[in-house]
Amino acid sequence: MTDMIQLAERTVKYAMKCGASCCDVLVTESRYSSAEIEKGSMKQANSVLDPGVAIRAFKNGCSGFSSCTGHDSHAIKTAAELAVSLAKSGTPDPDFKDLPGSARPFRVGGLCDKRITGLQPADIVAMAIELSDIAGDDKRITSVNASVSVGETGLALANSNGFSSSQKLSFCEMGAESVARSGAAMFSGFDAGSSRKLEKPMIAEVGRNSMEHAILGLRQTKIQTGDYPVVIDPLAAGFVLSMAIGGGVNAESIQRKRSYLVGKLGAKLGPPSLTIHDDPRIEWATGSYSFDGEGTPSRLTPIIEKGVLKSYLYDSYTAGKDSVPSTGSSSRGGAIWSFRSPPSISSSNLVVKKGDSSLAEMIEETRKGVYLRLTYDYPNLATGEFSGLMMESYTIRHGELGPSIRQATMGIGLLDLLKRLDMIGKESRDAFGVRTPALRISSAKIGGSS
Repeated sequence: MTDMIQLAERTVKYAMKCGASCCDVLVTESRYSSAEIEKGSMKQANSVLDPGVAIRAFKNGCSGFSSCTGHDSHAIKTAAELAVSLAKSGTPDPDFKDLPGSARPFRVGGLCDKRITGLQPADIVAMAIELSDIAGDDKRITSVNASVSVGETGLALANSNGFSSSQKLSFCEMGAESVARSGAAMFSGFDAGSSRKLEKPMIAEVGRNSMEHAILGLRQTKIQTGDYPVVIDPLAAGFVLSMAIGGGVNAESIQRKRSYLVGKLGAKLGPPSLTIHDDPRIEWATGSYSFDGEGTPSRLTPIIEKGVLKSYLYDSYTAGKDSVPSTGSSSRGGAIWSFRSPPSISSSNLVVKKGDSSLAEMIEETRKGVYLRLTYDYPNLATGEFSGLMMESYTIRHGELGPSIRQATMGIGLLDLLKRLDMIGKESRDAFGVRTPALRISSAKIGGSS
């Protein structure tokens, strides 16, 4: 890591010598392996060593970006010269103020698991096979897709304002989809998990959930179009909120008037029970880091406090444009940082504060409604509308979970979704970068087929 820090610092000096007014340099060395099983057979297995350097140079506020694979000094100098040349040839941008200054990174525990470092490709293949076996451990399961990915990266970041530091990051991600058949009925169940540490129990949990929900969905019905209360599983809530909140409070989208939350700072968006933070300091969470992609120390950012929108997410550029501090929300590509593209604004770990209801109590309190476990559709951030196919959903009748629903969609405005939250669960799980409990909204339009 010391060598990588020194390489980053030398490259900063070279870019400044080439004529940059300021710059930052990211040096990475990543190793990751994955195995994917499709319909019960091994589709592919990969193991990749991926070192590289990213240079971002500024001149008169205009940025130029270039990168190179490997740590060859000649290639790095060529990339630095290109980045500076691009910055010099661009249009001056008076909104750019400066890169972050030198600051000590926040000490975050649980960023890198040494057990992942010691894994071999054969270990990853064995994990994928075990996951597939568990997800298919029922005679009604006719097909299984399963994947496991693990990796680690060592990275060093330096800039022309004196920041220079390093960190090691690891990750473990897996997902399984089981397809069940019984007569003419067919249904697929899905589950996934992620962490910065190797959690063997995750294999059994993801595989079992995938299998059990595939079987549970074989009993099917249709639903009439109408307005229904909806209990939203953490899996679906995480997928929707990652974009609805994480993307909605992106300061770049706000400044470009491309978010439904433009002008909503200080406005009441939901009930007093609704609190959402962005927290990159959570031990072992895949979005955690000690400093962001520009060198700003990690910090907790209150986004919604007791129903009121408190903050947007900023990097150094958007923060300078609004004359506010950066929230440390500059991302270099997720759980394992990449040198191949410039940083962008992103949430780290969105955390929805727990409530006092269990999932069972939410269902019991719903006399006639819908339980949504999974959707793969994103909301429209510009309009604030969500219309999504309910990939896995179930009827609720008289406080009990009923058959799965065939061919149904859910439509609701995101602001209405937040305002109509009337129950929040007390048990959370991580899903799609969001740590959230189950949620219930009092009403949403469900498009069914009679």
